[in-house]
Amino acid sequence: MEERKYGFFNNFLYVLKMLFKSNKRLFAFSLIEPVAECANTFIGMYFLKIIIAIFEKGEGTDTLIATVVSISVIMFVLTVICNFYYNFLEYSYIKTDTYLEKMRMKKVYDTDFKNMESPKFLDFLQRAKAALYNGMGFQGVTRQIKNILCQGALTIIAAVMIGSKNIIVVIAITVMSVAMSKILSYVTEKDKVKFSDFMAPTYRKMGYLDNTARNFDFAKDIRLYNLAGIFGSKYKELNELFVKKNKEHHNRWILGNLSMQLLVLAEVLVMYGWLIYMVLFKEMLVSDFILYLALSKRYTDAIGNLLWIYSNVKGNTLMVNDFRNFVEWPEDKDQYLESEGKRTDVKNRGYKFKFEHVSFKYPGCENYVLKDVNITIDAGMRLAIVGVNGAGKTTFVKLIMKLYEPTEGRILLNGVDIKEYDREEYFKIFSPVFQNIECFALPIYQNISFKEESETDMEKVKVALEKSGLWKKVSSYSSGVKTNMLKIFDESGIDLSGGERQRLAMARALYKEGDVIILDEPTAALDALAEDNMYREFDSMVGNKTSIFISHRLGSTRFCDKIAMFEDGRIVEEGTHDSLMELNGKYAYMFGIQAQYYEEGEDND
Repeated sequence: MEERKYGFFNNFLYVLKMLFKSNKRLFAFSLIEPVAECANTFIGMYFLKIIIAIFEKGEGTDTLIATVVSISVIMFVLTVICNFYYNFLEYSYIKTDTYLEKMRMKKVYDTDFKNMESPKFLDFLQRAKAALYNGMGFQGVTRQIKNILCQGALTIIAAVMIGSKNIIVVIAITVMSVAMSKILSYVTEKDKVKFSDFMAPTYRKMGYLDNTARNFDFAKDIRLYNLAGIFGSKYKELNELFVKKNKEHHNRWILGNLSMQLLVLAEVLVMYGWLIYMVLFKEMLVSDFILYLALSKRYTDAIGNLLWIYSNVKGNTLMVNDFRNFVEWPEDKDQYLESEGKRTDVKNRGYKFKFEHVSFKYPGCENYVLKDVNITIDAGMRLAIVGVNGAGKTTFVKLIMKLYEPTEGRILLNGVDIKEYDREEYFKIFSPVFQNIECFALPIYQNISFKEESETDMEKVKVALEKSGLWKKVSSYSSGVKTNMLKIFDESGIDLSGGERQRLAMARALYKEGDVIILDEPTAALDALAEDNMYREFDSMVGNKTSIFISHRLGSTRFCDKIAMFEDGRIVEEGTHDSLMELNGKYAYMFGIQAQYYEEGEDND
């Protein structure tokens, strides 16, 4: 994907759009509060002029007291409104933050599976996350909306009033302010590329090291193999880069700020020079001197504030741009024809798959993982996919489950290109058991049903656990299927052994009751005989459903209707166990090498 670069105003309007969609009250108050703050500021500037003017005109004490009280009450009310906005913003923004986080997480959940293996996509994910937290990105822009409106109004009003006395002063200060804005813009954009964008992969790597060090699943390996030193070395390397880039970041801003301070000094000299001239040669009244001194100071401050706000908002809109690039990351499904990805009539009594000249390679890679694969899987067939590691077996499975889309060729289900099926409906027909079996910090029943308790059929959970051979273990816990797993949310949470996790995964597949069963090397950690026994157990459970068994060991192949031997991303042999043994090719050779383990196991039995 090519990174889209939206303009400043385009991104700013996008923030307003998201704010309006997520929180209309906050949107409205962001427009109202600047009026109160601007009015409060100008009344404050006029306050001293009005008091001095009363003395200059010789008006009485009653007028003075009434004026002071009236102005004080008005300023008090306006100050209360401003303070209310500040505190309102602090808790009200959570609503908008939640809305945007849901957008980001929806993209994570819905994106093509292959994107989760793309470093570029993961870097954009990190940058999109940065746009939502720590007062940056969307929050950074939202918090400055009222300041932009207020400081903008103050700048315009002060410029008009000063310009009515001396337009040259306004032009001189404006020109110097524009020069400062150019410096700010240059430094901000350069810093975004040289620091923020550059550091995104580094933050991602630091996050990996941090998460891995705290992950219980890796704790044994880290300690027994003394990985702390290696992790420490990696973290030190990343930290040194972080320190180096931080130093460059701060030096960049030191030079930029020095240049701008020189321009600020020139602005002050112009402003005070003009006011001194007016007092000495134009007989300006003291009350007017006080007012225009305040206006001149307000004008230079307002322009300076606007420039700082512009710089701040521009930097944050660049982060918003990152967020938009992430949530708008193009999906393969978006490139389909209008008729594709719409069909929901996936459910069928039988499921026949056909691969027609299917090839696949990862985006940005030259080498194909699968090349010109042609195979038919009849409804109700038990297919064994075998081959050494890296032969393309798991990629084949991801393609048939529509986690990947073919680079070339097509996959048909009952004569229909699977691209035409709605992805969510298509997923429902599969009950997969993967090689890497994850347990979640949820109750056991939710690790099987993946639904809320009110939506879970507890009797069905029990049956699935009984069939998978895990019920005896689960029923021994005092809370049964409601026992929490892991110790993330529950200090008394339990964990399962490798074999028990595999049986839990089988229970998931049984509970889901998908019509197509996928076993992607879920028993890789078991010995050959135990793997063979578990495959036979699962085979007896699935009945007449279409089933695909993937393994680099061949104990699971003899009971299958068809065997496909993969090598270097191609199907090199295809047939039944007996026919392939008679062929005496690659499959027979591999089976002969492995057969001794099954024979030894049978002898021991």
